[in-house]
Amino acid sequence: MPKSKVAAVLLAAGGATRFGRPKQLLEWDGRPLVAHVADTAWATGLNPLVVVLGAAAERVAPALEGRPLQVLRNYRWEEGVSTSLNVGLAALPPSVEAAIFLQVDQPLITPRFLRALVTRWRESGADIVVPAWEGQRGSPVLFARALFPKLAQLSGDVGGRALFAAHADRLATLPVEDPALLADADTPEEYARLCARPRRTPASFLRPVRALICDMDGVLWRGNTPLPGLRDFFALIAELGLRYVLVTNNASRTPGQYVEKLARFGVTTTTEHVLNSAQAAAAYLAEHAAPGATVYPVGGAGVREALLARGLRLVEGETAEHVVVGWDPHLTWDMMATAALAIRRGATFIGANPDRTFPSEEGLVPGAGSQLAMLEAATDVQPIVAGKPEPVLYRQALARMGATPEETLVIGDRLDTDILGGLRLGLPTAMLLSGIQSREDLARSPIHPDLVFDDLAALVRAWPR
Repeated sequence: MPKSKVAAVLLAAGGATRFGRPKQLLEWDGRPLVAHVADTAWATGLNPLVVVLGAAAERVAPALEGRPLQVLRNYRWEEGVSTSLNVGLAALPPSVEAAIFLQVDQPLITPRFLRALVTRWRESGADIVVPAWEGQRGSPVLFARALFPKLAQLSGDVGGRALFAAHADRLATLPVEDPALLADADTPEEYARLCARPRRTPASFLRPVRALICDMDGVLWRGNTPLPGLRDFFALIAELGLRYVLVTNNASRTPGQYVEKLARFGVTTTTEHVLNSAQAAAAYLAEHAAPGATVYPVGGAGVREALLARGLRLVEGETAEHVVVGWDPHLTWDMMATAALAIRRGATFIGANPDRTFPSEEGLVPGAGSQLAMLEAATDVQPIVAGKPEPVLYRQALARMGATPEETLVIGDRLDTDILGGLRLGLPTAMLLSGIQSREDLARSPIHPDLVFDDLAALVRAWPR
């Protein structure tokens, strides 16, 4: 899927003298505040992500090391916020269509809220989108590229709000039901109040859930071994009448094969409850390719069945118009050579999913992402990825269930696909430690699920009846 053309500029240059220390380094959920807000913007899918530092930059910058962002230094930060705006704007490439300007002291902002700002901008066509409630306006604010020159002309301690009145006809508001979401830690007292706020319990996240998007490998089973809580999980679904779709980035098997596998574990379901990344890739091709286009498939029966179901023609030579690559445990050098030659001749390169590893009973083995990396190295062409964390799979699952993001819980074992995909669409997320990743991985990651459980059994026990 195409990368987002909405950037994020995190303004984190202020001195915060009232705190007696850099506000950017105040602790929030075990991380420095500047890292927490940057992680929120990144999890939203905003790209690129630029952080503008000023006061105590040499102390703050190390807190951002290893994150996928660009750190900029504003040496004129004492002259006011306009100088940070100028530094951030200058770093944005021409491809950026809009940017959200965030403040470092708003820790309660969520990926869902930032996605809502982007959605409001796309739907309204406005050049400014600002959150509003009861006649008040808050931050963060989205500005379209058309107003970047006006922002760059501001001077002194003047921010983007200075443009609101002059461009009122180009301004749209995003209604905010709970203005507490926009609270800022402007003073030590307000920071202490925000830290003392009541935290949501697992029950409060789970009680409104009416639908599930659940990963399979590493969640329901590992290899051919069912994981703890599998049957109890499906009993819970039946007891509460939850809608569900089982999703997977593994494109090697058909939905029918997954139904058969669950049957061997004592669980009855249908193919309407299974959605794989091959189906997402086929849906992408059906939308963007000519009817009856030729495709060279790399992958198992899951890839072939999904492509044929969309009316695409499968061919075995390098003259194919498109190449679709899914995980294939029987991959050969000849298959990769044929795919590389087709891509070099101009074929569209589509990857079913980016998972670099696959959880087998023996441990982690190369996944579809490793195959994509091999072809990318051989062709210098970056694939279009259809599976998680891109939105196609989850959007198809929501449509199939007739569910909204607010009532749908994502359950997965991978931070960079399952959980990140849910966060970017504004779905609540539950991470299980029964598959790929550990609590140590969680502590190091910029991706933060709403809930964490050891396995399905622990999730079932926590669910409020």
